[in-house]
Amino acid sequence: MGDSPEERRSKDVVPETAAKEAETGKGKKEKKEKSAEGTKPRPASSQRGSLTKSHMGVSLPMGGAPAAKPTMRFMPTYRLESKNPLNKERVENIIKAVMNRHYNDEYMFHPKHSLHMAAQVSEEIKNRIKLDNYDRYRYIVLVTVGEFLMQGLYSMVNFLWDAEKDGFVTYSVERPSYFAVCTTFYLYYD
Repeated sequence: MGDSPEERRSKDVVPETAAKEAETGKGKKEKKEKSAEGTKPRPASSQRGSLTKSHMGVSLPMGGAPAAKPTMRFMPTYRLESKNPLNKERVENIIKAVMNRHYNDEYMFHPKHSLHMAAQVSEEIKNRIKLDNYDRYRYIVLVTVGEFLMQGLYSMVNFLWDAEKDGFVTYSVERPSYFAVCTTFYLYYD
């Protein structure tokens, strides 16, 4: 318990080294010298060498630092239902309110500004849904804005999900010069 790092190193002698010392008879002299040096601090270079060696079968990656273990975010609770399940009607109302407020008759479509506006609207919708504190849900909010210029638009999304707990809500705003579509996916997270 009260061993200094130097004493612990001298106890952890590799078997090959111990066998060589026994053959040459130098082991006793070196141990006496090491015990006399026990009071002197070792230079940093000798300590650094022991840190880079791999002990107990642990190998170090290329950078030299040990790889961090991934941490679990949640411990398993074995709960199959949410304490506060998602209310689809409430999510629809949030989406409608935010979309109608931002994409009204005063909004003019512009390719660069519409990108930033869509990002802000999707972030606002996601934050307002999160304020309702639905337990164990993840949200994906997609806002697509385009200008009506006699073009077509097709969109498809494919997910592998639980049909009972996961779902989506979509809402679209159409004006004579542009359209805006918001699709919000809610996914139950165990």
